[in-house]
Amino acid sequence: MPQKELAMSREVPDRSAQCPPDGLLTVGDYPLRQADTEDLFHGNRLIYVGWDNHLMYCAPFCVPLPPDLPFGALVHDVLPELYGEHPEFEQIDWHRVEWTSSNKKFKPDFGKSLEHHGLGHKSIIRFKTPALEGSKRQVRPGRQAF
Repeated sequence: MPQKELAMSREVPDRSAQCPPDGLLTVGDYPLRQADTEDLFHGNRLIYVGWDNHLMYCAPFCVPLPPDLPFGALVHDVLPELYGEHPEFEQIDWHRVEWTSSNKKFKPDFGKSLEHHGLGHKSIIRFKTPALEGSKRQVRPGRQAF
């Protein structure tokens, strides 16, 4: 039998009896392997850092940091590398900054480690600079800053 006739003669199996309620039919088990677990970052943890209302940066940065890094080193060494190009960065008064982690406010001790502050793998830190409004500030009527 020629191949074209063979292909046309095949019947499509009725899978309606096997189809789950959600309508998704799979070919078998799919093992979930996360590619970003903490053990894959050579002793570092992924920490997300975002500066609220400063939309020159569209999303928080994700940086691999050692758990024993002092919070002060994050502020004075890491953040300038991430946000230093922003025109308001040099004006930040770090004693007035409002910090949140997992939507909970906290007051960091700059001498204590990230781990001491409860910042685990894939934690999110956000900071607000009340005196610097970023995108809330208008440069002229109808024109927002970044």
